[in-house]
Amino acid sequence: MEKEELLEWVVRNGLFLAASRTYGEQYVEPFVREWYGLNEATYADHDALGTDGTKYEIKSCKVMKSSVNRRGSRTLLQRVLYENDNLSHKRAVPFSDAKTAKYDANVQNVKRDHFDILIYVLLFADCLKIFWANAEDIKVGQFRGWSDRHGRYDQPGKSGQFNVTKSTIEWHIENHLKETISYEDLANTFSKMSGTQ
Repeated sequence: MEKEELLEWVVRNGLFLAASRTYGEQYVEPFVREWYGLNEATYADHDALGTDGTKYEIKSCKVMKSSVNRRGSRTLLQRVLYENDNLSHKRAVPFSDAKTAKYDANVQNVKRDHFDILIYVLLFADCLKIFWANAEDIKVGQFRGWSDRHGRYDQPGKSGQFNVTKSTIEWHIENHLKETISYEDLANTFSKMSGTQ
């Protein structure tokens, strides 16, 4: 394996193994700001700011198969093997299986009145799919899978969530896909941001 391929592989696995808040806030958000030339937000109610004052919220989800069933693990060896098989990077779904694999990528705590554009990133095993949606388009009956109730603002319309599954992914692709990014692009951008390129 060449050095560049190894870096790409390690970056991908690192994202899948990192805790939810860590990979989202500390890794994906800075990457998205760098990739699209956005500034860090000056207030905590959104994640990025465009040069024209547009407010962006950035969310990310790992696209993974459900956990491996542990019930059949009876022996000590089976229990240890379960831990290995259940690692998140081993359950990562390749994009080619996005319409057939069973997964649920849930975009949570979306506070529509705090941003102009939602950028949501789905991390597949082999690529990242980046989607953009205008805040006014995110509503029940218009945005696939949207639920008006979730998060600290427990009032309809204030905060919500939506899930992306094999039955909804095509709708998101057709209506909101901005672009596809490789893990090589991601690793190179991290290197540039770190001053190692």
